[in-house]
Amino acid sequence: MIPAEEGELIMAEKKKLLDGVKVVDLTRVYTGPFCSQILADMGADIVKVEDAGPNSNERSWAPFAAGTKESTYFIGLNRGKKSIELNLKEAEAREIFYKLVKEADFVMENFAPGVADKLSVGYEDCRKVKPDIIYLSVSAFGQYGPLSRLPGYDMLAQAMGGLMSITGYPDMPLRVGSSLGDVIAGLYGCISLLGALNYRGLTGEGQHIDVALVDCIFTCLENNVPAYTITGRLPRRIGSRHPDGGPYDVYTCKDGFVCVVASNEKLWSNMCQVMGRPELARDPKFDSNVTRIQNVKEMTDIINNWMKDFTVEEVVSKLREARVAVAPILDVPQICASENTKARNMLVEFEHASAGKMRLAGNPVKYGAYDAIAELPPPFKGQHNTEILASLGYSEADVKRLLDSGVIGDGHITRAKK
Repeated sequence: MIPAEEGELIMAEKKKLLDGVKVVDLTRVYTGPFCSQILADMGADIVKVEDAGPNSNERSWAPFAAGTKESTYFIGLNRGKKSIELNLKEAEAREIFYKLVKEADFVMENFAPGVADKLSVGYEDCRKVKPDIIYLSVSAFGQYGPLSRLPGYDMLAQAMGGLMSITGYPDMPLRVGSSLGDVIAGLYGCISLLGALNYRGLTGEGQHIDVALVDCIFTCLENNVPAYTITGRLPRRIGSRHPDGGPYDVYTCKDGFVCVVASNEKLWSNMCQVMGRPELARDPKFDSNVTRIQNVKEMTDIINNWMKDFTVEEVVSKLREARVAVAPILDVPQICASENTKARNMLVEFEHASAGKMRLAGNPVKYGAYDAIAELPPPFKGQHNTEILASLGYSEADVKRLLDSGVIGDGHITRAKK
């Protein structure tokens, strides 16, 4: 708080984590927009540069908000951003882009390697405009290496990063249910930008950051990598079960499934008590993680045989009372409706310019200083064309000329007419 002239105390304006940080965001689809949305939640000023013309990439993906052509996929990844439509094949559009870069701290792109350079919006082009720019490139296989020029998406990264080799069942590898490679690369991208920002503060130097989905997946294989490189153990697909401890699996109740983790001796003993089989905790076949894994099928059969007479709710209640780690497997409607989701403010409401009220997943990071969540709803395409161009010194007549010549798109005008 700061003193007012009259001697009263007034509240000082609350600063945000990334106040003053400006981002030019060329990214599309998932990993890049996910990364820049995290930055937006922390208070960064994001200008999303989109292709002029018909919707493409994630804006064109169903399902759409009722009565609109606004993609829920896009809406879920782009809060807190302003949108400008630029035809980067036009020299004058690139000049607009360079003016944005000159004021920016970060530039982000996730084109296929080489595309940004062909469009003259790559790192070296941006560096000429802003020598200390921090430039993030995200791709499936990286900017260099024998795979770098191959087309790639999340599932390919899951496959070639090793994740699908340990996910699924012995006779069938499975993709993780969400695009986890995109998520992890987005997180690494955000971390790398913040680290580079601090480095620039220390040295005055910007840099080009290269993040590859396949590399990011590889770092998340848990103990499977050191277990192989140090002991030679080959990972296997074993469903939901953990390879090194148990009980640690999905088990079957009368009306559904639960996850249980009781892979230390105290938890296992507590679980045996609940099942009415206290002797199992002392049985040489089940008295340690090593022996339980050696006899995992018999142990699993015992647990499922006990659970089959109870509902999910009953099993969860019994095991939680005994302080055994257990959880029901919630579907999306259930997690959206849960009291924990409400208490943690993990569904936040926005008023979209054309789609109306909507609820989106909130920020999982809870800062002590303030509630870090972007204030702007996801933009419709080109919503901020005029505003952004005006901030760069363009007049209304300039905007009309740029529109007529195809340098910018007409999303903002189309929506205004509705």
